[in-house]
Amino acid sequence: MRHSFLLAALTASCYAVAAESERQCRCAPSDQCWPSRQDWGSLNSTVNGQLISTEPLAIACYAGPEQDTDECQNVDESWSNAVFQSGDPIGLSYPVNITCPPVNATAGEQPGSCSLGKQPLYAVNATSEGHIIAAVNFARSRNIRIVIKETGHDILGRSEGGASLLIWTRYLRNGVEFIENYQSPCSESCNARSWSGAAIHIDGGYTWADVYPVAKQNGRVVVGGGTPSVSSTGGWMQGGGHGPASRQFGLGADQVLSARIVLADGCIITASPCENQDVYFAIRGGGPGTYGVVLSTVIKAWPNVDVQVQSLAIAPLSNNSALLDAIATLYSAYPGLNDAGYAGYGTWSIASPTPIFGNFTAAYVHGFYTFNQTIEDGQNAFAPTLEKLLPANGTSLFVSVSYNSFDDYWSFYEDVARAEPPVGTSSALGSRLFSRSSVQNDTAGLRSMVETVAGAQNESTSNNFELVSGGRVFEDASDLYSGLNPAWRKSYFSNIVARGWAPGSPENVKSAVRRDITYNKVAAMEQQAPDTGVYMNEADRLDPNWQRNFYGDHYDRLLEIKRRRDPGGVFYCPTCVGSAEWEEDDEGRLCRVL
Repeated sequence: MRHSFLLAALTASCYAVAAESERQCRCAPSDQCWPSRQDWGSLNSTVNGQLISTEPLAIACYAGPEQDTDECQNVDESWSNAVFQSGDPIGLSYPVNITCPPVNATAGEQPGSCSLGKQPLYAVNATSEGHIIAAVNFARSRNIRIVIKETGHDILGRSEGGASLLIWTRYLRNGVEFIENYQSPCSESCNARSWSGAAIHIDGGYTWADVYPVAKQNGRVVVGGGTPSVSSTGGWMQGGGHGPASRQFGLGADQVLSARIVLADGCIITASPCENQDVYFAIRGGGPGTYGVVLSTVIKAWPNVDVQVQSLAIAPLSNNSALLDAIATLYSAYPGLNDAGYAGYGTWSIASPTPIFGNFTAAYVHGFYTFNQTIEDGQNAFAPTLEKLLPANGTSLFVSVSYNSFDDYWSFYEDVARAEPPVGTSSALGSRLFSRSSVQNDTAGLRSMVETVAGAQNESTSNNFELVSGGRVFEDASDLYSGLNPAWRKSYFSNIVARGWAPGSPENVKSAVRRDITYNKVAAMEQQAPDTGVYMNEADRLDPNWQRNFYGDHYDRLLEIKRRRDPGGVFYCPTCVGSAEWEEDDEGRLCRVL
C-alpha cells in the first residue's frame, strides 16, 4: 500500500512541476550544490529505504573494512557471468574502464588500486513506479546527472556515468501477462496500424529469460534477443533489437504496441499510435536512456513455427586467401539467401585464440535457418552458393554443410539460437549494416574489405555476422511510428569486427587497438557500404559519425522530440540523441557545450 500512496502523491502534482532553470553544469560532489547527507537521507525515506550508496563490485579483494577473502574469490569466479554483473547496481557486462578489477588470489595475483571510477555514487533500487518518479524529481530539482540501468548489458557506456544518481530497474517487477486477443486502446478515428493477434504485457524490468517461458507456455513466439539475460524493455528494444526471429517477425522495436514511460517532468504517460505518438516513435528504435524511463511494454506474440537449420563450416587447407575468397562469396550471397527465407548468425577469423571448430583457428562457421519451409527448400536456395564453394573443397578449403529440423521454435532456440557469452572487459569493436548493392555492385571492393577486417595474423581479430534483417524488417518500413534507423529497411545483415588486448596492457596498446577498429576496420566497412549505417547497440562507441550512422535520417526528428520532451536535458547518455549538447569532465560532471 505504501507504494501506491507514494505513486498517487507524486503523480498528482507532476504536471505542475515547473521546468528547472538550465544551468551550465550538473552538480558534482566537489560542488556546493551537491546534495547533503540529509538530502540523500530524505530521498532514501521517500523511496522506502531503496537508496544504495554504491561501491565497487570487487571491493572485497582490497584492503579495508570490506575486505573478505571468500567473497573476493566468489567475485573473481563470477566476474564473466552477465547475470552476476546484472545483480549489482553498478555491475556491467561491457564496462568502458575497470577501475577496481577482481583479484585471483589463488593464482598469486596481488591487488592494485580500487576506485569507483566514473560510476554512479548512488542508486535507487526501483521496485515501484513511485521510486522512479521520486528519483527523477530529485535529480532534476537538484541538477544531478541521471543514469538508467536495468541489466547493464551495454557496450556504449550508456549504463554508467560519474557524479550521478542511478535509476536501477532490475527489480521493478509487476508481472508478465499473456493476452490472447489484444485490443488496441485506440479509437476508430485514430489512423493507426492495428494488431489483432496475441500479445504479452511486460510490466517491469524483466529479461528475456523471464518473458520467453510465458510465450512458450502459450504456444507463441516473441522477438527477443538470443542472449536471455538481456533486458526486454531497455536498451535492446529501444535501440532496435534483433534476435533469432527478427527476419520473420520484425525487429524488437517494431514489436511494441504501447508503452508506459516516466518523462523528465516526473509524469507517467502511455505512448501508442494514438497518444503521445512522438514518444512512441522515439522509443521504438530511437535509442534508450534519453526520452524517459520505460516502465512497461505490450509486445506482439506470433504463431509458433517449425525450423530447418543449416550448419556450414569452412576452413583453409593451405593459406587464408582461399578462406577470405569464400567469405566474400558468402557475403555477396546473403541478400539472395535472405530473400529465400534464410536468417542466422555466424563467426570467422584467420587467427582465433581458440579453435572455431575442430582444431581450426582460421575458419568460418554459421548456423542459418528457415521457418516453415522444408530442408529441400533450403538446399535448393543454397545450391548456387554451394556450387561456387565446392570446387575448392578438398584442395584449398575444407567445406562441410549439414541440415537439421525442429518441430517448434522453442526447441530450436534452446538447441541452436540461445547464447550466453561471457562478459567482455578488454576489447574494442565496431559494426556496419550491409545492403544488397554494398556486397554485389563492387566485388573487388568487397574482397578488399574482407581482407582489411580480417586483420593481421598477430591481431587475433574476430568477425561476427548477423543475417537478421530483410523479410518483415523490410515490410515494416511502412510503420509511421518507427524511430529505427532507416538503414535497417534496406540492409540484410550486420558485420561486427572486434579486437582485444591482454589483461594489464598499457593504455597506449588499448588506444592503438581502438584506433585500428575505428579508423581502419570500421572505416573500410563504411567505405564499402557508405549509404547504410550501424546497429547502435553493437556499434563503435568512438564512431566520429555516430549521429548519422546510429540514427540515419531520423536524427533531426528525434532531436526535436528530445528537446520538446526534455528541454532541460535531464536524461543523458553518450551517443544518445541530444548528447552532443553536453561534454563530460574528469569527474563525470556534465556541462553544456557552449
